[in-house]
Amino acid sequence: MKKKTIAEFVTKHGGDRIRELEKQLAAEHSKVDALSDARSRIRVETSKDCQFSFAAIGDTHVGSLYFNQPAFLAFYEYATKARGVKRFYHTGDVLAGHRMFRGQEFETRDLGLDAQVKRFALVVPVPKGKAVTDEVCFIVGNHDLSFKSLAGVSVGQTLQDAAPGWKYLGAEQARVEWKTPNGPFTLAIQHPGGGTAYAISYSPQKIVDSLEGGTKPDMLLLGHYHKAEFLPSYRNVAVCQTGTFERQSPFMARRGLAAHVGGWIFDVTVGKGHHVIRGEFVAFYV
Repeated sequence: MKKKTIAEFVTKHGGDRIRELEKQLAAEHSKVDALSDARSRIRVETSKDCQFSFAAIGDTHVGSLYFNQPAFLAFYEYATKARGVKRFYHTGDVLAGHRMFRGQEFETRDLGLDAQVKRFALVVPVPKGKAVTDEVCFIVGNHDLSFKSLAGVSVGQTLQDAAPGWKYLGAEQARVEWKTPNGPFTLAIQHPGGGTAYAISYSPQKIVDSLEGGTKPDMLLLGHYHKAEFLPSYRNVAVCQTGTFERQSPFMARRGLAAHVGGWIFDVTVGKGHHVIRGEFVAFYV
């Protein structure tokens, strides 16, 4: 058949409807892409002298009755003013989330996404008198993703839009690579699943054990477990559990789970064939 004849045949037999359906399908694909966090998960940094510092935090659970806002702000002030830290990495569960367990509403100060994002925007520390860009780089964890599961909301983008200086890296995991004269240094950030094991180091060890050959980072930051720990070398990976800024909730108390409230500051020197990583945990007990 000639092209003109084919076009007439398609038009006669529902071609306009087919084109409309194609447009609708393309729109649905764009929505799915937005919610699937289809983005580059590698952030590139540069260090000309092979030395850099950063803070590692996680599990703030903003919106929870047990979010320790004074400790969070005190850590931020200490890290930026006393230690000169300019970059923070957050391992997820920025918000308390919704319907994560039965009765969570009775342990939540701010119910729903709008209320928790509003609280987040109020408590996020931003230095006065200057614009902040990408000062806190974060991933989202299972509590944040509860809003995606319930209502299809891209929580990471919502948080980035709500607070200047917060940069969304991805859902549940991301990577940062420093380029230095002595070679690259790779930092992986992850919010895993599962419960806390009897031994604090068990879950981090199993996570590193699961990494395929050639994919191991130089350093791994882990959230989710609300524990503070630093293993300087396990399978040649420096592993840190980043702690939490949520006090022990009744949910955790019922299960005998401790909350290690505080955050880390790391000083890294990248060498040729070796790295020097110094970690300092700032703990809060009230």
